[in-house]
Amino acid sequence: MMTKHTTAAALFLSLSLALPAAVQAQPDLRSQPIKAVAVQSTLEGEVMVVNTDTRLMTIRLPDGSFEVLRIPPEVSRLDRVRIGNQVRLTETTTAVLEVQRGRDAGAMGRIAFGGVERAPGGNRPAGTMRNTIRLYGQITGIDQSAGTVQVRGADETRTFEIADKSLLGQLKVGDGVVVTIRDTITGEITVR
Repeated sequence: MMTKHTTAAALFLSLSLALPAAVQAQPDLRSQPIKAVAVQSTLEGEVMVVNTDTRLMTIRLPDGSFEVLRIPPEVSRLDRVRIGNQVRLTETTTAVLEVQRGRDAGAMGRIAFGGVERAPGGNRPAGTMRNTIRLYGQITGIDQSAGTVQVRGADETRTFEIADKSLLGQLKVGDGVVVTIRDTITGEITVR
């Protein structure tokens, strides 16, 4: 009787010691961040048409051309925008590539998250929208002369311009990457 319990206890102890080692295995990843180019653009103009049902707004730019903007549902107070109001939007997009090497590099996937911060007070639309996309993929192409890297993710392939072209020599096709793309749009409506 004692040997059955001793054998069972020894077997349980050896299994419980072996399991945590397997469960706690660390991924084999080494990372190196590489900054891509940041892009900023500004759009200014006069409101010509506002449709709160379709959430479309047409603005006339200073050069006389027109731009139609699709206003996302996160933007509230659209009903307070009037023809003749002035619009100013600034969009900043940045991308950071994190090269991953090792046995576990190159997983495919995509995560997106974001939020809206309304400007305090006032009765006109103003605030900031932030969206972040994190793409997990692999480098499928490197163009030394253009200073770009092509990355294939789970459902798309995108090209990114690298700020420091000397870093391109450290990359190779097949490297795993995580690309974090941050898009920030700040806008306000002013009465003319």
